[in-house]
Amino acid sequence: METLQLGVKERGHLGKSDAKKLRRDGLIPAVLYGGKNNHSLAINSKELIKILENVAGRNAILNLKFEGKGKKDCTAIVKDLQKHPLKREILHADLMEISMDKEIKVKVRVKLVGEPVGVKEKGGVLSQQMREIKVSCLPSNIPNDITIDISNLDIGDAIHIKDVIAGEGIKILEAPDATVVSVSVMKEEEVKAEVPAAEAALAEGAAAAAAPAEEKGKAEEKGKAEEKAKPEEKKKKKE
Repeated sequence: METLQLGVKERGHLGKSDAKKLRRDGLIPAVLYGGKNNHSLAINSKELIKILENVAGRNAILNLKFEGKGKKDCTAIVKDLQKHPLKREILHADLMEISMDKEIKVKVRVKLVGEPVGVKEKGGVLSQQMREIKVSCLPSNIPNDITIDISNLDIGDAIHIKDVIAGEGIKILEAPDATVVSVSVMKEEEVKAEVPAAEAALAEGAAAAAAPAEEKGKAEEKGKAEEKAKPEEKKKKKE
């Protein structure tokens, strides 16, 4: 796992007004846990976003560089992020101080590769029940993701936690029988919904094709009726 440097400084003032001022200045309020004491910090938002967009993502190992004569530099990871519900901007970050020789618990994202045979050839539906897997390992062993090949999954097949290989030195902490991903037959309701839609489309097309012929037939009947009425009108005039 790559170690990335992040500059931080301790906050002298706390409170909502101070947090708002920090955000206006391009900083993010944060708290560092895990050491002897908790520390309230200010982090450069652009630097943190750049780290989160790195291939390591939220599990990147951070080398915190403190400004001034406060706390000594230390190693940490991002534990939690609070984001704006609409703008998705980072409002607050929780960091956890770690030791490189002690195991930690983290969640690693699941990466699926391949297209299941049950979907590709038989019209099955792929369902991913778990997008992250909780593991325990040394910080240096944290994987960027856990890759699972789903190419051989047929309808009715599933991959469970007990089938997943996370890598050397990594212990998976999820229930062995928990389902990660599965392929199932399309639900009866979905099939029924598709059939009427197809029938409606065919009926609409047939109606559109029949409309000109129907109009033509009506016009011909109207013409015959008019022709039949002409002799009767002439007869009445003579009388």
